[in-house]
Amino acid sequence: MTEKIVIWPAYLTAGKTKGEGRIIARKNAVKSPKVEEMEKVARMLNLEPEVEREKAYPKTHWEKSGRVLVNKSGRKEEIVTEIAKGIKEMREKSKSARR
Repeated sequence: MTEKIVIWPAYLTAGKTKGEGRIIARKNAVKSPKVEEMEKVARMLNLEPEVEREKAYPKTHWEKSGRVLVNKSGRKEEIVTEIAKGIKEMREKSKSARR
């Protein structure tokens, strides 16, 4: 069985500090990432995502942000960066589609 890693929205949230859970560079981070977006991008990256909507990030245990489990296919930071970039691209596309 492939090893899974947990990805919390906090890992790629632009408004968070490293101390609040962001693990990627601010320039790659995304504003309010949604679990659905993370899942969609992870699926496009063939990471076989599993969404757990009822989970809460330990540092903000009162907020049920949900999380995504993905196949470990490299360093966690790299995978999270790829997902964040994918979300940015998706949002750009949907913005230009609306114009």
